Formats: sequence, structure tokens, C-alpha cells
Amino acid sequence: MRRRNNAHDLRRAGRGPRRPSRKRAGAKCFGRNGSRIGRRPEDVAAIGGGQFSNLYSGAGGSGRHGEGKNVLVLGLNGWPGRGHDGAACVVSDGRIVAFAEEERFVREKHAYGRAPMHASAYVLAKANLTLDDVDAVAFGWDVPRLHRDRGIPWTGGPAEVLESLLPRACFPRRRDPELAFVPHHLAHAASAYHVSGDTDAALLVIDGQGENESTSIGYARSGKITLTETIPVSWSLGYFYDAVGQYIGLGPDQAGKLMGLAAYGTVREGALDTFLLDALGYRVAHLNPDLRSAQNIDDSQEVTEAWLAYLESVWPQPRNKRRRFYDQDTARFSVRTEHDPFDYRDLAATAQFLLEQAAQRLVDRLFGLTDCRTLHVAGGVGFNATLNGVLLKRRDLDRLFVQPLAGDAGVALGAALHVAVEHGDVPRPMTTSLGWGPEFSARTIHRLLEDAGIPYTETTDVSGAAARFIANDKVIGWFQGPGEAGPRALGHRSILANPADAGTRDRINLRIKRREWWRPLAPSVSLERQAELIDSPTPLPYMIVTTPLRPEKTDLLMAVNHVDGTTRAQTVSGADEPLYHRTLLDVEKETGLAAVLNTSFNGPREPIVWTPADAIRTFTRLGLDALILGPFVIRKRT
Repeated sequence: MRRRNNAHDLRRAGRGPRRPSRKRAGAKCFGRNGSRIGRRPEDVAAIGGGQFSNLYSGAGGSGRHGEGKNVLVLGLNGWPGRGHDGAACVVSDGRIVAFAEEERFVREKHAYGRAPMHASAYVLAKANLTLDDVDAVAFGWDVPRLHRDRGIPWTGGPAEVLESLLPRACFPRRRDPELAFVPHHLAHAASAYHVSGDTDAALLVIDGQGENESTSIGYARSGKITLTETIPVSWSLGYFYDAVGQYIGLGPDQAGKLMGLAAYGTVREGALDTFLLDALGYRVAHLNPDLRSAQNIDDSQEVTEAWLAYLESVWPQPRNKRRRFYDQDTARFSVRTEHDPFDYRDLAATAQFLLEQAAQRLVDRLFGLTDCRTLHVAGGVGFNATLNGVLLKRRDLDRLFVQPLAGDAGVALGAALHVAVEHGDVPRPMTTSLGWGPEFSARTIHRLLEDAGIPYTETTDVSGAAARFIANDKVIGWFQGPGEAGPRALGHRSILANPADAGTRDRINLRIKRREWWRPLAPSVSLERQAELIDSPTPLPYMIVTTPLRPEKTDLLMAVNHVDGTTRAQTVSGADEPLYHRTLLDVEKETGLAAVLNTSFNGPREPIVWTPADAIRTFTRLGLDALILGPFVIRKRT
């Protein structure tokens, strides 16, 4: 499975009828019933408020369901052999106890084709649970439906599915918990709404695909989610954007690179005239809305190949093909393109423009159906910070909440929350910290350093030590507190530097990250100084929205000032991130500016570091000046 989603109800073990659709009378958000965008006749069920027993049931339940007690739910994403962005989450009494992504453990970005076994083991251990304590396993896809709707046989019962995801050899148990397949777009929507703290919300889910759709819109009110309209998979904005990235030579799943490149280009309006904007959102003229795969349980290959063929027929530049070659300097195979991807910057700008135009029309449609002006965004396209910045500027918007786990890892959270709510739990709002991962004691780190024979010093003032390095234009690794969820480093596993000098951006991109020079970098700023530095009154804790810098401050923030004058800032609260916030205040004492350049602590083609050993390995490979690892300071020899 690649990017996916759907708005249909849970069902029992592939047997028995679908739960009936239930229209909600008097819901504040929508004034009239919606129909399916794209003019496809399939009905979309209203979801929420059902019975917890309406699950894909495993053998031998715990007997606790329906008794009004706290339910323990293990949420998962990552299908063996086909999935990506595997993740696991424990939700107890509506509270996120632990969350982790498989890629952090196996050290492969996106963890393609892997079940979330390491992530599951960690979150269960963090919560001090075994599978015997878990009431339900909630998976963020309706996998049986993915098979059935494509004519592919589905024979897996609950016991087989659980053994595939959580094998008894690794997860011994006396009984299997119940198993719920939660439709993908419902899980995305739940991941945003149930932790937002909002009572009412308009919902926009955009990604590659769910079970049979690529976009869903709907509303939530008083704990219940209803998805009312969808866009077919063949018109997927996620697959369109991915295809453009491949055409340019960036490779698959490189939407972040494409977004950064777009700012350098000029939009060629009319060049891709297959997008037709209308009152229902948009259509794609050259693609059959019913296109789907007959071999795979997702439609990514068929849709992406159709887009690549279209681009080859209309875009004046040929496809920038990637070729593998053996690099004698690294003794590894590497990849190079026939042309510089930067030469395709106009195509990147055009794709970004069309994405924004289509999303704006979808929000127009959504707001035409609802009086609610609180917008929640989820799905992989929600990582497009430039798009989110455009949405934030809408004058008819009261509040924007983009789930920082917008991608498929987030459906592990959303599936768990949905099942917990079905049982009667009330979710608790997220804070601005995503630190749900493991934390390592000073004793553990000390033993690792001693065993490795690595010279170090110990400090009682890690924030002050970091501030002094940064003020002296050093680039440092920063490893503090628990590991964070999501693709952004938010002050726990970061590379930090002085944001003032544009040369720092080049050093990090070219020498440290070893990537394209045009990639933008972002700042962390203290919440108290946001208004002085960032042209937005809205707190931005997750680095997922671009906003302009204050014009009078751009000379002080050259390393994080993108070519279009925007930045993807993180605002840091002392209440939720006391150590990182204190570091920013110490930097302000040294430099006069409560801001640092903050990028994720990882090397080329690897996930963000997760353990002290990961941090040391990555530190030794990269051109960093120092590493502050818990209370220990490690310096490179000069």
C-alpha cells in the first residue's frame, strides 16, 4: 500500500453486512447533505457514534468492552510487504501514552514493506503493557476492502492478520485482542480532530489514496466525524505531486524537495490544462475517474504512470531520468540524473500552484457546505507547508489545525483514537510537544561514551553550552529528552546553528546534509518573540506552515530566509518545551535573537536519530562541530 484513504465504516471479519449510513440531523457544521465530488455515485457513510463491538473481532476478548471502563487500544500502520511509514501508538483513557515510527528503529526512511514490530514493542513497553492487556488493535486501513474492491482474494482472518502484524514469537500472549480495520481517511481525520481540542471542525483529508478515494471532506461535531464527499484515486493530488517529483528527477516520495524547489520557479499557467476547477473542487480531464489496479491493493503505479505519460506529452523538457552508478569513493551504488533538477524549477512552481488552486477550491466547497470555520487538515499532502501557509491566509478562516503527523504514520494514532471514542473515551488535546518516544538516562549515555572511548565533558548547563556554540557560529548536534514523532525535529533530535549567516545554510545543505543547495532551512523562535520575527500572529509549534519573515528582520535570519521571503518556523513554548525554550533564551543573551536554525538530526537517506548510539554514529559522519548528548559535550578535533 502506498498513500491511501476511505470513508466507510468498520465491519466484522469480512462477514455480515456493512453498518448502515446514518445522517446526522442538526449538525452545526453542514447545512445540507453533500454528494460525492467527481460525480461518482457511490454513497459515503456517516461515521462515528457506533458501537465498539462493531469490530473485526479476534478470538477470545478480554470481557471488558461495554462496561464503561478505560479501553486500551494499540493503533498500527504498516502492512507487511506493501506498506510504508509503519507506526504504533498506545491510547489509554483518551490519552496518547506512547507513539513511535518503525523507521527510527530499523534506520530506513519510511520503513517500506515493514510491519511496525519494533514500534509496537516499544510503545507496549513504554506503557508497561503486553498484548494480553490490550483490548483492541486498530489498523489505519480497511485492508479487506482494499482487496475486495480490486477483485483480489482476501482470506485473512483476525488471527492470521494479528500473527502477521504482531507474531507470537515476538509478542507472546494468551489471547488475541480484538482487531479493527479503520478506514484510512477516517483514521486521518480522527488523528486531527480528536486531539485538536475543538468541538466543531471542517475536515480536509488529502493524500495519495485511501481505499477508494484520494481526498475526503466532511465535518466533526461533539466527538463524531462525518465524511461526506470524496475525490477518486485517479485524480489524486498526492500522486500528481509525486509524479511531478519523479519527472523532475527527484525520485519517488520527495514532495518536500519539490515544494522547496517550487519557490525558485515561474508558474506557467495553462501548461498543465488538464486540471479543471469547478464548484465541486476540481477534475482531471485526461484521467478516467474509475482507473484502478487489478494487480495491487493500491492504485499508485497506474495513476503515477498515467501522469508521467501526460507530462511527457505536454511539458517541453524531457523526463529527467535517474541512473544508478557505482561510486568508488563511497564503495556504494549511488544515483545521478541526466539533467540538473534545478532546471525543472518552473515545472515545480506550476505543480505547486495547481496543488494550491485545487486545495483552495476544495476548501471553498467545504465552507460552502458548513458554517464552521475551523479547518483541520490531515493526509500526506498536509505536510506541504507552503500550501498550509496559503490556507492560513484565508480571510474566511477562524482557525487552522494541521495534524503534525499528517502522513500515514499518523493513522496509527487516528485509528486508536477512533476506536477509543467508539468505546466512550474522551480524547485529550495534544500539547505542542510530540515527545512520545524513548528517553535515555545520563547513566546510559555515560556508559556508552565510556565503552566507546569517546572523549567528552559533562556540563550542568546544557542550554548555556549550546548557546555559546551557536553564538560562535558552530553547528551542533542536539540530543535531549524523549524522541519525537513525525518528520520534523522540534528540539529533541536537532541540528542547531546560528540563523544569521546565509553561508550556514550552504554548509548544512552541502557539507553536512550532502543534498541540494536550494533546500530551505527553518528556524525555531521563542513564542514570546514570534511577533517580532515572524509575520503571523498564530502560534506555529510544529514547523508545518510557511509564513513570511518580518522584512526588518530578514538580515538577521538569512540562513532561514527562503528565496520567496518565507520560512517554516517553529514557535517554542516554555510550558511544553522548557529546556529547548530556555536554550532559545540563552541564545538571545549571546546573540540578541531568540532564534536558532533547526533542522533534523540525520544524515543523507536516514531517519532522524533515535538513540544515543544513532546520534554518535551520525555525528561522526557529518561535518558537525560538537554534539550535546544529554549532559555530555563531545567536540570534534579542529
